[in-house]
Amino acid sequence: MHLTGRYPSWWKGKRFTEPVEMWAASDTGETTRDILQNEYLGNSSKGTLGTVHSSLIVSTTNRAGIAGAIDTALIRHVSGGISQLGFKSYDQGRAKFQGTHKHVIHLDEEPPQDVYDECFMRTAGVGAKERGIILMTMTPLGGMTPLMTNYTEGRVSGEPVDGRVFIQAGWEDNPHLSVEERIDLEKRFATRPHELEARKLGIPSIGSGLIYPIEESRIVCDPFEIPDYWPRCFGMDFGWTNPTAVVWLALDRQQDVVYAYAEYAQSELPPQTHTNNIQARGVWIPGACDPAGQSANQKDGEALLTAYQSHGLNLSKADNAVEMGIQQVYERMLTGRLKIFRTCDRLLSERRMYARDEKGKVKKVNDHCMDALRYAVVSGLTLACTKAATIKQASSYRSILSM
Repeated sequence: MHLTGRYPSWWKGKRFTEPVEMWAASDTGETTRDILQNEYLGNSSKGTLGTVHSSLIVSTTNRAGIAGAIDTALIRHVSGGISQLGFKSYDQGRAKFQGTHKHVIHLDEEPPQDVYDECFMRTAGVGAKERGIILMTMTPLGGMTPLMTNYTEGRVSGEPVDGRVFIQAGWEDNPHLSVEERIDLEKRFATRPHELEARKLGIPSIGSGLIYPIEESRIVCDPFEIPDYWPRCFGMDFGWTNPTAVVWLALDRQQDVVYAYAEYAQSELPPQTHTNNIQARGVWIPGACDPAGQSANQKDGEALLTAYQSHGLNLSKADNAVEMGIQQVYERMLTGRLKIFRTCDRLLSERRMYARDEKGKVKKVNDHCMDALRYAVVSGLTLACTKAATIKQASSYRSILSM
């Protein structure tokens, strides 16, 4: 669309009204030829069509050293001008990505950081020209690299933030994969669960450092109406620049299954505003929080807890034994006794990245809902109650005072 200027009427994204200069690149010259070149221009020898109609391809020049590889293609633009599409590969090195301003750069599979940085500079506005765009399509087998974190940390799939957005897609979103093919693919990667999730669901593969190495399909469930007689509670992690995060749980006592059914994460709001937002899900629901908050010492943490309690939030200190709490959450996930509503986007996103560093310590990055979940499981469940029980208890208390 950007090369030809032929946008469908429903397109709400970026539009270029004049011809564009574009690069498309992948790992090697061969993969660029076999994948990107074929997708854009097709392959006449095989009779395959590309996304750019052949009638709009003005001319092409060949790339030296790689049979059948194209270096540059000139594409007719709807304005009457000519767009230029150049094919490159990461194995050419950073220096080959130096040059002039580019309107669009398409990187297929994750590039080396220095190549990405050079491409980013190429899309920076030059003089009166507007900033260009970078598109990346990849299976995140490299895990949470700095480049991946740059797009995913603190973000939810499909939500643009600061001019960046990531869209997570899996096999289920692929219309040309049959059910039989999906089953066969799952069998092939069954012994490599982290790689399976990266390929099947687009979840970054973190490997042995993952704290909860369980397939997402085993813990995610569709939302349903929670029975009134199921006790509820929440866990809360304090923050300011980082979000104040809350995760609500409901307990099916008969099956001993806990459901994380709602989440909340907001930054730079005072305790009163957070309290109002949290109580909107039920003033009667009790919560367990980080005993120290994000303060410098325990005393400040207690002051923060007191502030929330003074606004009427039913909040108590949680047990903050991290490893013990992680073990409890993991055991419930492993045995099918902890489920997460698929609508809890941030909680699920954090779980996919929740990992240990090379020294075995929990990485304190993008883990606020994870901490809230741990507080809720470890301490919140001991406080969990139903709305009816809370009303009955309050009524009994008023009766005693009236005597």
